[in-house]
Amino acid sequence: MATISPISSPSALNSQANKNSGVLGKDDFLKLLVTQLQHQDPLNPADPAEFTAQLSQFSSLEQLFSVNDNLTRMLSSQGELEQISALSMLGRQITVKGGDFSFTGQPVDLGYHLKDNATEVNLHIQDQFGKTVATIAAGQLTAGDHTIAWNGTDANGQVLLPGEYHMAVSALRGKDQPVIANPLITGLVTGVDLDGPEKVLVTDAGNFTLAEVRSVRN
Repeated sequence: MATISPISSPSALNSQANKNSGVLGKDDFLKLLVTQLQHQDPLNPADPAEFTAQLSQFSSLEQLFSVNDNLTRMLSSQGELEQISALSMLGRQITVKGGDFSFTGQPVDLGYHLKDNATEVNLHIQDQFGKTVATIAAGQLTAGDHTIAWNGTDANGQVLLPGEYHMAVSALRGKDQPVIANPLITGLVTGVDLDGPEKVLVTDAGNFTLAEVRSVRN
């Protein structure tokens, strides 16, 4: 008796599907499975165990697509919430962690956080080359967040050029006991950049991401 050869082998069908789309979806997988059954060799039918394994693969694939769809919807919703959150910051004062800020020629609100009470706190303003151009003695010495306005002048009272600056904070209790002090920058949000993976808040003290925001005030 003559042997009836299958029209296409499963491997050939898989190869053809990958060539056409580059991605094997669940519908493609099901079509391949049905085609394999339609064109199998009647004298050498598919192994039931192999067929069961293929059905199991299809079930797993369908579950995976469902999970991916849910994740896509969640990520989309998260992105929309981040946009709404960023836009709601417009016209509000934000305080961010860190000491890097932009000086535009207008007074800048500089802040600091003291972990404990201190007897002496100094803010050190450095230019882009790391040179200290001004030192401000802060009067608020209790633990917590504090803000002080800097008018942009150096140690000689001269107004510095607009540009990028850095603030470092030093704090002591007594003569030689250091107190942990972290710099904070306060700025008015004047714009929002929604391009890119992170939403950027444009302020008069520089650009900051939502993750950097410590507090918000009207």
